[in-house]
Amino acid sequence: MKFLMLAGLASILLGIAEQVEAAPFRQETTYTLPSGKRVGIVFRERPCKRNGCREAISGVWGTDGGIPRFIADVFRVSIDGREFLIPEKFYRDLANTRSLDVFEQNGQIALELKGGQAAGAYTARFLLGGMCGFERKVCGEVCKEIWEQTIWYNSFAYEADPQCKSGIQ
Repeated sequence: MKFLMLAGLASILLGIAEQVEAAPFRQETTYTLPSGKRVGIVFRERPCKRNGCREAISGVWGTDGGIPRFIADVFRVSIDGREFLIPEKFYRDLANTRSLDVFEQNGQIALELKGGQAAGAYTARFLLGGMCGFERKVCGEVCKEIWEQTIWYNSFAYEADPQCKSGIQ
């Protein structure tokens, strides 16, 4: 009798779990790094419904083919209260995000997003260069080789910050 009741309860719980859909990843946090820099992050995904994600047509990180469940929609970064621009084209190809971490690497701020699973798993690491620009590397869940590397210079910052003249600092 107890076995039947437990089996019935397990069946009900499995049914409820299947009905509850995962929520899009979102993180709105301010980090204080060991150097004392304060890094504000706003990252949000949105659901990706059929025919509702044009970005997915050209390919995204975080899927093993097909349309992702969620796709990055907002990614804002501020450093000590100043906005750090990351253009949409550098985050709109990230899907099914599951974590975001901020840390310092060799005196620079690094943002690391992980998403997808199995063959579609990825790590996207942004290494910020002051306010001058950034480098983005995308690799597998365990970064043994880089799948994509992009360096973006923020030419709008060049006039405001003389250290930007030589590129990413």
